[in-house]
Amino acid sequence: MAGDDTANPPILDEHEYEDALEPTHLIRRSDVVLKAGILMLGAGTSGLRVRELMQSVASTVGIRRLNAEVSFTSIVLTVRRRSTFRTQVAEIPNPGVNAHRIAMLQDLGNTLPERATVGEVEARLREIEQTPRLYPEWALILLVALACASIAVLNNGGWREVAAVVPASALAYLLHRRMGSFQLNHLATVLISAAAASALYVGFSALLTLALGAPSPRAAAGFISACIFLIPGFPLVTAGLDLTRIDLMAGIPRLVYAGMVLLAITIGVWLVATLSGLSAAPVPPIDAPPALLLAAAVVAGFFAVFGWATMFNSPLRMAVASGLIAAVGNLPRLLMLEQGVRPHVATFIACFLMGLACALVAKWFDMTKIIMTVPVVLVVIPGASALRTLLYFDQADVLAAIESGVSTVLVAIAMIAGLAGARMLTDPEWAFTRPEPPTLAVARLRRLLAFRRPGRAAGFRRPPRDEE
Repeated sequence: MAGDDTANPPILDEHEYEDALEPTHLIRRSDVVLKAGILMLGAGTSGLRVRELMQSVASTVGIRRLNAEVSFTSIVLTVRRRSTFRTQVAEIPNPGVNAHRIAMLQDLGNTLPERATVGEVEARLREIEQTPRLYPEWALILLVALACASIAVLNNGGWREVAAVVPASALAYLLHRRMGSFQLNHLATVLISAAAASALYVGFSALLTLALGAPSPRAAAGFISACIFLIPGFPLVTAGLDLTRIDLMAGIPRLVYAGMVLLAITIGVWLVATLSGLSAAPVPPIDAPPALLLAAAVVAGFFAVFGWATMFNSPLRMAVASGLIAAVGNLPRLLMLEQGVRPHVATFIACFLMGLACALVAKWFDMTKIIMTVPVVLVVIPGASALRTLLYFDQADVLAAIESGVSTVLVAIAMIAGLAGARMLTDPEWAFTRPEPPTLAVARLRRLLAFRRPGRAAGFRRPPRDEE
């Protein structure tokens, strides 16, 4: 019939057909939500914080319904708007840690206005992605070496162990960065770096022995300390926190990854220890006044955590705060160990107190909790006992190996349990799995103690009606 449009439908070209089939209004919004999640996941934080940021961005660009499955290296995102939905998958090829990026993304999530255009949010994300790291390589090498030497002091090492650890850890860390820039297999890079750090430590210790004429009875104290920068602190802690919320998809892969890295470190150190004939016996405390030893432990704890935090690219004030909390929070553990308290009990109490301190300081001074909490555990990580476990097995001392291994596992569990307990007490989102957790008394206390709340970011505008 003449004039009947249904009998003669208009002819559409290829691009017009694609526009008719694809929900272009949803694609850009979904892309920006997924990009925010991938940036946050790639920075090394927990699955809960990744979902929170994605929900904030989605709400700002006009998406009210989304579902995100977050694992260690990938995100599966489904968004819905009216009767249309879209599912996307994105992966992270090389997981890493960037504490400054975590802080910037959390600040972005807290300061997003009620509505903003996709272009405006994309511009903020692009600015965050292109932000360079805070510290030059030469400064990181020096700070990492200082951190490893501080751990040697905490392991009852003397000045000779410190003198051997500093150059060994500095050269090994430089080697680790160079191999990482070539994108070599990550576990092979970790194993080689651990073996190199241990071998360099043995070499520098031998030079000191030649110069002084007698070997040091505390050589084992610095052996594991030279490669402490390889400990996967962020994956280990975030895995524990994810598992406490029954977020198995994110927690289990992180825990497996952390376990594989720890195994690679231990194997590298074990190989050098076996070839060098290093004893597995623990190093006794230094014979000095208790007040002097506690003062040395406080100073060493600060520089150990401060160096580790800067390696994670933490902002300077957050790295200083982490170092101070660890220096003070480790004192109760040391005092309890002197009184015969079991290591895992002392570790749980110390980590619980340090977790509470991190939560309060972060709220008072508007800092990010997760990037303050992770570095503080460096002072309690049972690296030396893990090494002793393998050495005992190598020497066919099965009973001593099992005892050391059980102690290592209990201390690791206590470390995560202490931090998780503090997080649940200070953050309702960890204590409850409900979408809108009830307000706790401690949450009211935190609001009373807070000096200021995050404000709204300037420079955003409400999107025009055709973008909604």
